[in-house]
Amino acid sequence: MALLCPFVTGCAGLATPPDVEDGVAGYVNADDFNMWLAYKNGAAISTEGVPGESDLQAPLIVAIEGDGLPWSRPWRISSDPTSPDPLMFDWYRQWQGEALYLGRPCYFGARSSRFPPAPWDREKPPETQPCFAYWYTHGRYSEEVVTAMAQALRMKAGDRPLLLLGHSGGGTLAMLLAARMNNVEAVMTLSGNLDVAAWTSGHNFSRLTGSLDPAVLPPLDRDVRQWHWAASGDETVKPEWIEKEAARQQAIIQLGPATKHGDWRLYWAEINEAVSQLKATISRQR
Repeated sequence: MALLCPFVTGCAGLATPPDVEDGVAGYVNADDFNMWLAYKNGAAISTEGVPGESDLQAPLIVAIEGDGLPWSRPWRISSDPTSPDPLMFDWYRQWQGEALYLGRPCYFGARSSRFPPAPWDREKPPETQPCFAYWYTHGRYSEEVVTAMAQALRMKAGDRPLLLLGHSGGGTLAMLLAARMNNVEAVMTLSGNLDVAAWTSGHNFSRLTGSLDPAVLPPLDRDVRQWHWAASGDETVKPEWIEKEAARQQAIIQLGPATKHGDWRLYWAEINEAVSQLKATISRQR
């Protein structure tokens, strides 16, 4: 029932979040971070307008966005990492069922009062800027970010079973969240960055000092279903990086139908079918 309550607001004047036609949306505060969330009942809504008892036992699909634009140039950090055309929000908008879109700290104009660790610049107080850039650059998958997102999920979803659906860096966070939340039943990723070290070294990027890496953590519990999709010609997150980590996780690996990193929006019908299949499997076995 917490999902039906109004979201906490308080970030007016910053970047404008996308329009939400159905359901509710707004900001939530968790562990000194502010995040933008959207929720809709979709086809799961009952005739009374609230979820029934059986609905609350069904897995809630949680969409997690990729990294967006943390760097405007190779040498310049963006003032706002939010993608101008967020792929996972596009999925959320077209999905006909119940879903929660979990925004990441510092995206969609969200502020943060959490200071980054040294040696990052602490001279500018958080009141003068939306968010310290550390939280969407080197610290984008940090313990603090993952903890805040997990807390936001607990606040809005409670103990409901969760199916996490993430693209690119959202796939990284889905894996990290699944490792610490006992109500995550399944993880599905689209071009998921499952091996952060392979990604940084493969592109000759600087190491994400302070971030966690799913590939160096123990595999997820075997009860957590995993389905990882790779784009056959993806040069951003290469299929071989996904295949290697999927094998270590003993997870399902799907090559295609997308051929490039951002092509997934062309194949929502196939993704929707897979999500529905996975959700139904979870529901039958609960």
